[in-house]
Amino acid sequence: MISVTYRSATMADAAPLARLRSVIRETTGHGRPATEADVIREFTAYATPEAVLLAEVGGDLVGWGFAAPNDDGGRSFLGGGVLPEYQGQGIGRHLLGWQLDQFGPAGLPIVSCRSTDQATQALLRRFGLVLERGFLWMTRDMALPTVPATTDLRIAAYAPGDDHALWVAHQEGFGEHFGFHPTPFEEWAGRFPRDERFRPDLSYAAWDGDDLVAFALCYVPSVTAEPAKTVVIEQVATRTPWRGRGAAGALLATVIDAARSAGVPELALNVDGENPTGAIRIYEKAGFVESFRRLQFSRPQ
Repeated sequence: MISVTYRSATMADAAPLARLRSVIRETTGHGRPATEADVIREFTAYATPEAVLLAEVGGDLVGWGFAAPNDDGGRSFLGGGVLPEYQGQGIGRHLLGWQLDQFGPAGLPIVSCRSTDQATQALLRRFGLVLERGFLWMTRDMALPTVPATTDLRIAAYAPGDDHALWVAHQEGFGEHFGFHPTPFEEWAGRFPRDERFRPDLSYAAWDGDDLVAFALCYVPSVTAEPAKTVVIEQVATRTPWRGRGAAGALLATVIDAARSAGVPELALNVDGENPTGAIRIYEKAGFVESFRRLQFSRPQ
């Protein structure tokens, strides 16, 4: 067996950790690419560097694991991965064990992997985690024409003054979705419209008079000066009383046209495979197709 050293991350690890995460994403499809700015943002806005355990071989980073239990005991998503050439050496097992040890018996750690990643699924089950949900990652080729969609609601571009109304619509629109956890306004605003990845120029809302009733908010995957190859529509929702009036379809069509005009090559979104609102059909009608599925595991409830 190889000699592996484990240690907590520090701010000085931001750049090498970003490179490690990007290589893992490129070679395994696990996680998402990151820049040094992304890691610094995460270390300052969401958790301290000590929430990350690093695995080193010969002084080189080969694996990482993130765990930061929520103060309220709610669901907490774990990140991590191991370089392909170092898999099968017990590194992933050690990192996952450490991650789960950060939670008390009532904690709710959540881990996901691609549906094709049989090795990770076996590891998660070995630690007693169970499959709870599948999610579709859907993408749209911007070369395809926009599918026309209309609504009697008014579609308008995002404006900073909309934030509180967006928060109200977000809490109601996602209230019945799987795993939703209500958040106070300031916490929500910090994670969504104030996120450095937010693309306000590609984000829109639907209004019924003075009521903001639906929205589609877009983000780039990473904080970087380079133009994004993919823009992600991370939140799309309609408040319950206004469903069935074409808001989602009209918002998607507007975002697609705006993204095409901005030179965005691809749009993407993530959707619950068991979404009860018919969202998958709406996305398919707008031209989105499934690229892959992720499976989400948790402790038995």
